[in-house]
Formats: sequence, structure tokens, C-alpha cells
Amino acid sequence: MPTNPNRAEATGAPAPGKLTGKLTGKLTGKLTIALMVNLYPPYIVGGNEILARDVTTALRERGHVVHILTGQGPELPQDGFTHSVLDLDLEHKTDIFLGGLPLTLGRLVRWHLYAHRSYRGVRQALQRLQPDLVIAWNLYMASAAPLMAARRSPYPLVAHPADKWLLYMLDDITQLVPASTWRHAAVLQSIKYGVQPLVKRLARPDYLLAVSEFIRRLHSEGGYAAAQSKATYLGIPTAKFSYQVHPFPGQRPWRLIFVGQLWAGKGPQVAVEAVHLLNQRPDLPPVTLDIYGSGAAHFQAYLQQLITERGLTEQVQLRGFITHEQLVQEFHSHDLYLFCSLWDEPFSGGLLEALATGLPTIATTAGGTPEAITDAVNGLLVPPDDPTALVEAIVRLMQEPELYTRIGEQAAQDVASKWSFDHYIDRLEAAYFQIVRGHQSGTRINLTNEADNAT
Repeated sequence: MPTNPNRAEATGAPAPGKLTGKLTGKLTGKLTIALMVNLYPPYIVGGNEILARDVTTALRERGHVVHILTGQGPELPQDGFTHSVLDLDLEHKTDIFLGGLPLTLGRLVRWHLYAHRSYRGVRQALQRLQPDLVIAWNLYMASAAPLMAARRSPYPLVAHPADKWLLYMLDDITQLVPASTWRHAAVLQSIKYGVQPLVKRLARPDYLLAVSEFIRRLHSEGGYAAAQSKATYLGIPTAKFSYQVHPFPGQRPWRLIFVGQLWAGKGPQVAVEAVHLLNQRPDLPPVTLDIYGSGAAHFQAYLQQLITERGLTEQVQLRGFITHEQLVQEFHSHDLYLFCSLWDEPFSGGLLEALATGLPTIATTAGGTPEAITDAVNGLLVPPDDPTALVEAIVRLMQEPELYTRIGEQAAQDVASKWSFDHYIDRLEAAYFQIVRGHQSGTRINLTNEADNAT
């Protein structure tokens, strides 16, 4: 599938614009956006699809037209703006996205390399919708086909990597798919060196709006142009996740909380092991741990077994999925938030939500988390997959009331000043306008150039 010869490049002809306003001087006008995403509410696995919905809503409130190109599911909105064009059965989202189905060769190709139904669906949708730009929000398990289809269109393609899904898909599948035998390893290596370079050439986005500097840097090191990438970070509705003073618990039982997808990379098992170690310290106040989130049945069974084996059935509870409204109440009623990710956490909205409420937080140093938390200033940082270090941090807060109070207050102040949702939408909207303006004039915008970032 050759790339479209009419595609606007740095020296090519501009694509025809469809904006209702002008893109000269101060950026104005309304955009028509096609946002491609693997999952969309009510089909939820994690925060990514929730954020996609919230960003879509905010852009629409500002007058932009946003079309969602996503998988197949009867519960999706029937609003004329949500289009089921990706070859993903969202009714089986847990099996697909959380490891409930074995990875056959056919599924490997369809999920990670190329799904023709997705390619055809996206091509037809873009021809019909004629957007000003195409957003690849998250296409993990949707293959590179949607990117290939968008690349053949005359519209700029902007990827929003909030983790490593783009790198896995276009650069190195061996980092995503484990090899159980030497034959499997040989197949994966042949895909990495024989197939993925072609896939990357056909599917590579024009711009990257990364969720953090950590993610932006990973892609730059992988050969993606640094000038066409930018860290936009996230934002949260600070009015919803309101600040509340958390009095120092003293010697009463401490209520700990973990929130996230239940899989090994998020580290709930590390939190359980930490409670087990704390339980052996009679000199400390007793602790309980509430674990909120959903995940594959086999991992939940493992987690429950671990809780039982450690003798913690009274202290640790698996509470299941929780709504945002309920989550705010839980943050207000708990004493300490444990953010235990082992994997390279990009930049977590859930973490910002906890920080905004003033809930003292201990987080790992994995990924982009240190871009939100400064150790002993607005939280504590510990190494990933280290229950002993996590226990030491908890004990430190138990023994230092001033530190406990200070990091909670400072965290809420930082979120209010840096990470509000409105400011996040401002950053996205400005970048979208810059990209469309450059595309219409036939130039490739340098996103790192402050002059281009003025609005």
C-alpha cells in the first residue's frame, strides 16, 4: 500500500482546509477531528479510554467536531459521531486487552501488525468525514492498519503515545510478545527486522503529542523526529477531585488505598507484600489496604491467593471497579495512596487525581512519575518492585507527622497550578491548530519552537 502522493509534506502542496475560521495571526476557528482509539466508553479497561471521552467532550464544548473511530460494541453511543470501524470486539475487551485469550499467530498479525477490516473501515470513514486532522489516541491491539489508512489520507496524522504502544507496534514487537520457544523467538525476530521496518514506513505518524517528557524522549531515541514531538502532559478536573485536609492518623489504624488495573505491571502484589511486612511490626499502628480496580480473572485469583497465603484476609480487600464519584470519596476517607507501578508508567491521571485531593502518596520511580512527584516535596518516591522500600516509606510517614501533612498539601497545590484539565485542553488545542495551520501552508511545524507555540 503506497503512501498517498498528494499527502502534504515539508515541501508539498497544502491540503485543502475546511475550517470555519482563519488560521492566521491568533489561532481561531473550529476543527473537525477524527480520533482513532481502540476502546471507548462504556467499554473501559483503564484510564486511557476514559480520558479519550473527557478530551472529546471538552473539545466539543469548545465548538470542535470530534468523530470517534473505535472498535465494535452494541453499547457504544449511537450519536452519529461514534463509528465502529476497528476490527476489535469490545464485548470481549478483558480477554483481548488483559491476556484472557492465547496469542495465536493469526491474532498476533491481526492485533499487532495488520487487520484489513480496520484498514478498510478507517479509509472509508476518513473519506466520508474529511477531517482537518486525524488523532491516533491509542491503538494497542488494533494493529498498524488504522495508521496506514490515515497515512494514505490527505490529513495530518497525530499520535498521542501515552505509553509504548506505538514503539511496540512499529519498532520492536519482541518487547511486547514473549517468546516461549526458540522457534517463537525466531518468528518474532523475523517480524522485527523483516516486517516492522515496512510497517513503520507505511504507518509512521507525522507528529507525536506525548503524555510526558519520558515518553517523548523514548520515541526520539527510537528515531521519531524530536522537532515534531512535544510533551503535553495530562490534566484532571480539579473541581471534582477537591482538596481535603487529611489529619495525621497517629496510632489509629491507617487506611491505605491502591487504585488501578489489576495486572502485575501496576504492582498491587507489591502493596500486598508491604502490608504483610507491616503486619509483622508490633511497634507500628495497624494498617488496612483497599484495592480498587478490575483485571483478568487469573490475575485476580492470583492476588486473592496471595492475600490468603499471607494471612491478610481481614486487612486487605479487593473492592472491584469504582466510579470517579466514588473514588473521590475513597481518596478523602483514606490515609495513604500507594502507586506501585513496576512498568514504565508514562504519566498517570489517576496519580494526579489522588494528589489533587491532598491524599499523601507514595509512588515508584518508574517511567514519567518523577515528572509529577518530587521526593519528600509533594510525595515520596521508592524503587519499583521493592516491598521493603515501600514499607520504609510508609513507616517514615507514620513517624513524621510534619512530612505527612506537608506533602499532601503541596501535592494539591501543584496539581491545581500545573495539571488542571482546562490547561491540558488548552495545550492540545494549541498544538492541533499549529499542526493544521502548517499542513495547510505545506510546512511541517516544529513543535519545539516557542514561536510556533504562541497562541
